[in-house]
Amino acid sequence: MNTNILKRLNLLRNQLKEKGLHACIIPTSDPHQSEYTADFWKFREYISGFTGSAGTLVVGSDQAGLWTDSRYFIQAEEELEGTGISLFKLGMPETPSHEDWIINNHYTKIGIDGSVFSAKSVLSYIDLFNQKGVTIQTNFDPYKIAWKDRSAIPQGKIYVFPEKFSGESVNSKIKKLRSKIILAGAEGIPLSALDEIAWLFNLRGEDVDFNPVGICYAFIGIDKAILFADKNKLTLEAIAYLQKNDIEQYNYDSLPSFLKSMLNVPILLDSDQINYNLYQHIPTNCNIIEGHSPVNLMKAIKNDVELSGFRKAMIKDGTALTRFWMWMEEAISTSDIKNLPNESEMGEKLAEFRQEQENYVCESFFPIVGFNEHGAIVHYEASPESAYKVGNEGYLLIDSGGQYLDGTTDITRSWSFYKETPLDYKEDYTSLLKGVIALSSAVFPAGTRGTQLDILARQYIWQRNLNFGHGTGHGVGHFLNVHEGPQSIRMNENPAILEVGMVTSNEPGIYRSGKYGIRLENLILVRDQGFSNFGKFLTFETLTLLPFDLNSIEKSLLSSKEINWINQYHQIVYDQLTSELTEVECKWLKEKTRMI
Repeated sequence: MNTNILKRLNLLRNQLKEKGLHACIIPTSDPHQSEYTADFWKFREYISGFTGSAGTLVVGSDQAGLWTDSRYFIQAEEELEGTGISLFKLGMPETPSHEDWIINNHYTKIGIDGSVFSAKSVLSYIDLFNQKGVTIQTNFDPYKIAWKDRSAIPQGKIYVFPEKFSGESVNSKIKKLRSKIILAGAEGIPLSALDEIAWLFNLRGEDVDFNPVGICYAFIGIDKAILFADKNKLTLEAIAYLQKNDIEQYNYDSLPSFLKSMLNVPILLDSDQINYNLYQHIPTNCNIIEGHSPVNLMKAIKNDVELSGFRKAMIKDGTALTRFWMWMEEAISTSDIKNLPNESEMGEKLAEFRQEQENYVCESFFPIVGFNEHGAIVHYEASPESAYKVGNEGYLLIDSGGQYLDGTTDITRSWSFYKETPLDYKEDYTSLLKGVIALSSAVFPAGTRGTQLDILARQYIWQRNLNFGHGTGHGVGHFLNVHEGPQSIRMNENPAILEVGMVTSNEPGIYRSGKYGIRLENLILVRDQGFSNFGKFLTFETLTLLPFDLNSIEKSLLSSKEINWINQYHQIVYDQLTSELTEVECKWLKEKTRMI
């Protein structure tokens, strides 16, 4: 029994009772709808003990439930044990939505903190719950009593990201955005997504682990641009930079009053991004023009300087990972189990090799280092208490990435440490590799959505009655968030089309609970393929540079085209990395990229 979590739940339930509420809904997000949040907003994690990056918690007067997706099923089962919180597995046919669960349990008075929910989600709640006789209080503050040791709001610095890395001036970006605002029939747009603001203003920050963003808001009008960020967070260079570019600076908490003053102004609004509390401050006589933030797509289509930076970052990352792989082979070859590295130590060692590279800033997410059955936990985070020793006679999955001023990386490789790899593992590995190759080699007409390509990566494991629950691909930011939209490659429908200049991951996986996990991930770039009488066609360029584990490949399952693809890819890896490696390292890499 987890007594700490039970105490926190009881404090929250007492607060619900005092407010006359039957339940409250606690999301993972912050006021900016961020995927990864600063500690100040990690209330769902604090109150439930579940540390995954996605999930919704509902705490009722007599029971509680947590809804999360397949990436976290195993992790959530372990972390929720002894808390009294039921796990609801999203995507399973027997799983009710958390809204239906609330209704079915006759919770008729619900509380939420509207500042951490998007306006769209709250309006949806209100519409649904009103039909079922459920009222919702949107200004419920669950923190003061149940979260007495809450962290302070982040005070990291916001600094200028030089144009030599960004490739475009802030004035050029704002001019393009204004044209899109006018085209939509609006005169301004409030922005709350931290990565959108960072990209638009060519600023970066230190407020969120792994994501170089600062806590702020922005408003872009036809004749004004405003950054809402506390002045003490801005470097002196950033203050001068804003003044030089005619960007006004207001305090972070002054956006609500600013919006309230926007009488009769037509506003372009992304209700998926703006939080409900801000939405409520928009005057009723404003003409709200609902639409996706144009910045999201602008940011996703990388310019030539950004793409050059990505390629530089891949060489740096491949160099660091090559040296790590060499170190790993030597480290696990010892016969003394006491000297074997554990999963946590391996993640730290990988970061050390990246730190040796020029323009390295930090990791792009907490590394996933899973040995044997830990590899089957899709977003496993090793701790000193849980970390396995990693040695021979086992399987290892490492998903990691680096933040460089040049660009952001995200790569997954899986290895077998058996002298003779068991056939079942090789069949799983090779089925996934065939999917990686099929998607990497795709040629498709302009206007294609990632949903239409997802089957290419899954087809070979589907033939074996296998599947994975997460998406095949997500967008990747340029020295920004490792996960970005609007594009994706996944089974779920996403109307965003794939466009030239978008960088996306390609990462199918197989997870065998209690045994091992395998995931193979490269980053791929959408580029032109050519024109024909049938229109414009696109394809992918693979950016990531690191060999696959030849010890895990079952060659008999590969076609001649697939064998050629592997050999050509490995030759590119060798050619791109050798100029950064020593003679000994080059000799080692030559063996890892030998022809099969």
